[in-house]
Amino acid sequence: MDLDRTPSEIAASAAEEIRALNHRTIKSDSYLTPPDLAYTAGHITSLVQRLSQTLQQMEAGIRALDEGNKIRLADRHPSEVSENDIAHAVSAVVFGLSTAREAIGRAEPYLREANQVLNGLGGPWPEADNEED
Repeated sequence: MDLDRTPSEIAASAAEEIRALNHRTIKSDSYLTPPDLAYTAGHITSLVQRLSQTLQQMEAGIRALDEGNKIRLADRHPSEVSENDIAHAVSAVVFGLSTAREAIGRAEPYLREANQVLNGLGGPWPEADNEED
């Protein structure tokens, strides 16, 4: 785990990996056996669980930046911005992150259920040799 990267760099890497997964599995025959699907689903479930924590920590991050007066509105000169404007922007960010976190949380049990069923599936039995001794 390389923690010397910025949060943005780490998120970009994660997004690129999901993009690669999407390209790799664009054809339905990319998965050779049900266990291939089960392993993938298990990792995606972990990703969703961790993404919820990420969004919660981003909420804390925007609040900390706000409390430290480290936010400005980039599209306006500071003389044109009130504290209320910044508070409104921060509130919109927190609301969006919180709502996304809740939505992701609702998806997690369904992923766990699908993964549990997938873990009980196997591929076809190998065909028995027809040779008689």
